[in-house]
Amino acid sequence: MSRLPAIVSSEGYVPGVNEPEQMICQYLHMTGSMGCSWFGCDVSTFSLPLLMLQLSMIFIVSHTTFFLLKPLRQSILSCQLIGCIVFIWFVRLDNRLLNKLFPESGKLVLDTVASFGFMLHVFVVGVQIDTNILKSVHRHMVLIGCMSFFLPYAVCILCIVPLPNLIELDELSLHTLPFVAALTSMTTFPAVTSTLSDLNLLNSDLGRLSCSTALVTDSCSYVTTLALTTIGVALERSEWKALTNIFYIICFLFTICFIVRPFILWMAKRIPEGQQIKESQFVMVLVAVLLCGFLSECLGQNASFGGFTMGICVPDGPPFGSAMVNRVDWMATSILVPAKFAICAFKVNLRSLGGDNALASAITEVVITIAYLVKFMSNFLLAMYFNVSSQDAFHFAMIMCTKGIIDVAAFSLIRSNRVVTEQGYSLLILNMLLVTGSTRFLLWHFYDPSARYQSYKRTSILDSEPDDYLRMVVCIHNEDNVPSIINLLQASNPSRHQPIEVITMNLLQLEGRASAILVPSSEVKKIPSAQTRVFQVGNAFNYFRQRNRNSVVVEHFVSMAPYRTMHEDIFTISINKCANIIIVPFHKCWGIDGTIDATFPGIRSVNLKLMEKTPCSIGILVDRGQIGGPKSVLTRRTEVFHITQLFLGGEDDREALALSCRMAQHPYVSLLVVVLRPANADVDQTPDMLHEKKLDNEMIDRFRMECKGRDIFIQQEVVDDGVQTVHLLRAMEEGCDLFIVGRAHSLSGSKLTHGLSERPQCPELGRIGDLLASSEFQFSVLVVQTQPLERIDYDCEQIVFGK
Repeated sequence: MSRLPAIVSSEGYVPGVNEPEQMICQYLHMTGSMGCSWFGCDVSTFSLPLLMLQLSMIFIVSHTTFFLLKPLRQSILSCQLIGCIVFIWFVRLDNRLLNKLFPESGKLVLDTVASFGFMLHVFVVGVQIDTNILKSVHRHMVLIGCMSFFLPYAVCILCIVPLPNLIELDELSLHTLPFVAALTSMTTFPAVTSTLSDLNLLNSDLGRLSCSTALVTDSCSYVTTLALTTIGVALERSEWKALTNIFYIICFLFTICFIVRPFILWMAKRIPEGQQIKESQFVMVLVAVLLCGFLSECLGQNASFGGFTMGICVPDGPPFGSAMVNRVDWMATSILVPAKFAICAFKVNLRSLGGDNALASAITEVVITIAYLVKFMSNFLLAMYFNVSSQDAFHFAMIMCTKGIIDVAAFSLIRSNRVVTEQGYSLLILNMLLVTGSTRFLLWHFYDPSARYQSYKRTSILDSEPDDYLRMVVCIHNEDNVPSIINLLQASNPSRHQPIEVITMNLLQLEGRASAILVPSSEVKKIPSAQTRVFQVGNAFNYFRQRNRNSVVVEHFVSMAPYRTMHEDIFTISINKCANIIIVPFHKCWGIDGTIDATFPGIRSVNLKLMEKTPCSIGILVDRGQIGGPKSVLTRRTEVFHITQLFLGGEDDREALALSCRMAQHPYVSLLVVVLRPANADVDQTPDMLHEKKLDNEMIDRFRMECKGRDIFIQQEVVDDGVQTVHLLRAMEEGCDLFIVGRAHSLSGSKLTHGLSERPQCPELGRIGDLLASSEFQFSVLVVQTQPLERIDYDCEQIVFGK
């Protein structure tokens, strides 16, 4: 092997267009080490091993920072930037370590790889954007979005214009201030959706308003930036060639929108439902991303512009959008994007804020502060003007001031082009971290979306009139839920005297898109991957409506949201429709042999949050086939459907008995109510226990009167503890098709569950419900929880769907 040179690269300065520029010379063969470590050579002097070392160290530092700052609810991107700034600051303390880990030649390679990774990340961001959101943007959102950018920018410009006459400021710093004002005034759509997603606010009313408004603001900021970088340069240099780039950019966008996008949509429609995209289709799109990035550079734009534009062309959601996101995002966001933050961190110089630059730094900080304050106040006041509550308007204004990776990349780009000074760039980064970090922390601790459910009106079944509509929101996670839920509705005895209003919610997990969706099924075209399922579910419920003409009303809605916030959409529909009860399927599915066939943790997380914050009563249906199979109510004409309710006392049991009372009116339903009483029930009775007992007795008397002459049986049983309760339940198993029980029980009723598991596997079902849902029993179970007293909620007239 030939002797390796002692100097692997050298750098120096040469005359540039505006100022001296750095030039790096490196040996061509210094890419891979080629086994030279065996001869005592330092492997880190080669570009490839050095790149791998840099990426590894940046990954470790950024994720360690994320772990340490997790209690402060900071985003992974903010933590990556903070970690890189701190890491680079420590490395700069030792020049030898700095030159070894980040030599100028190594930074050049790292910057190239980081820019490539950022382009892929922006492509993924574009894929996740739903272009149909532009059609649903209301005029007031357009006004708020435009004013959110132009008003702070205009105020800052008015403050900057008289500065030369008031303060002696160098020309470079004065030239920086308009760009600093523009960058501070902008709000990027990805930054807002990332904040909302991390804080579980994506499909809240506040989240939908913020997403739509941010999209408008983002468009305004891009148009302004394009004008500053083309028209501004043309006016300054009297070279109008830059204006022709605008024409070519328009042609590029026209080609992407009207030629490339229709072709990709055509490919997406040819993918059979339930199947993934082909490898050739994935590669074709990825090559198109590279070509768009290249064309963007040719047009004077950053390569990320082409990647983002190409991402817009790819349909969001499964199968095309989700596949592209799953395959590209993990590498771009986790490995390569932190390298982009490291490059940005190198440009942050805190020492530049003092000394001779103290005055310029102070003026720049004042401009940034004014931009943030005016931006906040404009969003807050305009939101208040358009009837947004003061609390939501305050939080909305905070969200619109957040920034993300797109903003950081924009800061870095204008710094690389010497548009802003070193202190201006450093202040932009520091203020961004301060404002965004504090906003996320405050929103997490002080904003509760469930607060909008609190009001004065109770809509439980027990509080409704017998001849009123029974309004039921039924949740569908997959097609297997449909038969059992329809037969439960049929068992609820829809008739002209006791009509039922059914609101179906097709629930889909958010995949491959940034914004959540809640729309009527008539607008399901916005979710192409769900059209077949929504159509089939709609047909099944419409058939149920036709069988019960003049006694059933059915409405259909589709929700696509993350599992952790899916309950928000269910609550929104329940509030809007003044629902009496929500019916949700259990998260476990049973096979033909009675064993658990599948478990869905996401569905369970939805159920847990529903039980915790429900604005009305809720029932969890544990289906084992009896209620939805051949023994269902719909398929019987002579046989009787046997329902058993266990009544231990308490609010939930009374609500369950109110539902059973309606079911008992069905001609093919036989109802057995088993009332359990503890032995020595009259001993040590507290006033609260006596009051509960009185309410329980009144409910049982009401049940007897309303169901007089029906096929009902009331059985009184006295037990000592939970063991005797279990023996009684096993004795009732034979001949039972559906078992109804309340989730919680009164203080006296809780004695009857003493001895059961203190740590149930499914606490959302209560102790009795958890026992009945185990493999020891074979009947279906409906666990009912009434509307909590502390969450008496909402005035239906004050909530308008879609606003």
